[in-house]
Amino acid sequence: MENSPLKMEKGKHYGLGHIKRLKERFSQNKISKCELIELLLSYVIKGKDVKPQAKEIFKQSKGSFRKALEIITGNTKIAGMGMECKIFFKAIKDFYNFMEEEKFIKREYSVKTQGDIIKYFNSICSRSDKEEVHVVFLDSKNKIIDHKKVSEGTLSQSLLYPREIIKEAISRAALSMIIVHNHPSGDCTPSENDNKITKRMLFAAREMDIMLLDHIIIGTKTGDNKGYYSFYEEGFIDKFRENYRYVMEKD
Repeated sequence: MENSPLKMEKGKHYGLGHIKRLKERFSQNKISKCELIELLLSYVIKGKDVKPQAKEIFKQSKGSFRKALEIITGNTKIAGMGMECKIFFKAIKDFYNFMEEEKFIKREYSVKTQGDIIKYFNSICSRSDKEEVHVVFLDSKNKIIDHKKVSEGTLSQSLLYPREIIKEAISRAALSMIIVHNHPSGDCTPSENDNKITKRMLFAAREMDIMLLDHIIIGTKTGDNKGYYSFYEEGFIDKFRENYRYVMEKD
């Protein structure tokens, strides 16, 4: 048994050679998605075989790295993985999001279509299983100045404060803004509350000479397969502006 390849030298840990080979294959662009997860895990869980955890994450995520990040940083419990893993992968997630955000803010990116906003939203926000509400602030040329997540959870008037959002817009010298939120169910159909909040926000913004350009709900299921619902495209932004003008003229 002395020459058996299974016998390890004293002091050497089982798996070091495997991780070394993974690194070599990674440098040669010959690594699989599952193996990449395994390699990353090895930087946090040292001295242990992390292949079982990598396989479980890959299985649950169905090969989606975005979903894999949600699984690792979320509430999913996987044996052998603790808080250090969550912190490590959240750092990776935030690093990527900040890097993507730099492509847009105060640079060449401007909003011309609803598709631009959806692309921006998806670049800075993971596909969360929770409802997130963001406001995108724009300048006079529809260039993105900044964005802010204003609430998490079911969108309601009690969670969305027009005064606070207007204050954020003024502090950034924004002339217009767009509300964006997701429906984790995939159904983009707006609720009655979505309608009320959109109208309320438009009225509040107009009082401070700020334009609400749109409220976009992002999901996956729509009758026309767009994957989103736009209050502007459906004519409601213009309708609410008419309502505002009518109220002001009446006074």
